[in-house]
Amino acid sequence: MSSTQEHSIIIIDDEVELATLFKEFLEMEGYDVLSFTDSLIALEYFKETSSNHSLIITDLRMPGLCGITLAKNVRRINKNITIFLMTAFDISDLQENKDFKEAEIDRILQKPIQFSDLRKMINNVLKE
Repeated sequence: MSSTQEHSIIIIDDEVELATLFKEFLEMEGYDVLSFTDSLIALEYFKETSSNHSLIITDLRMPGLCGITLAKNVRRINKNITIFLMTAFDISDLQENKDFKEAEIDRILQKPIQFSDLRKMINNVLKE
């Protein structure tokens, strides 16, 4: 079984409090975590370090690049990374969206997110 330190996670949420909260929680779980509040800066960072990360957790609605556009760009750089998309909005028509399909989102997380559920999802994905 892999150790959690082998997996680096990037959190992207334009709300500073949420980005910080997720980062602190995942660090307490033993993961190496970077958080960004600017999706454009996060993408630039990822371009330089794409092979160092196992998971990106991004918000859907953000200034700059929305989570779907960010995910599409990430997929062009690294097809193998796992991407979770967080949203507090209705997702009923999201999966039919052309851009969403191209982004190949691995999982949609509906806000508010329970940390116990997040822990299970991340552990399942990263320990496969």
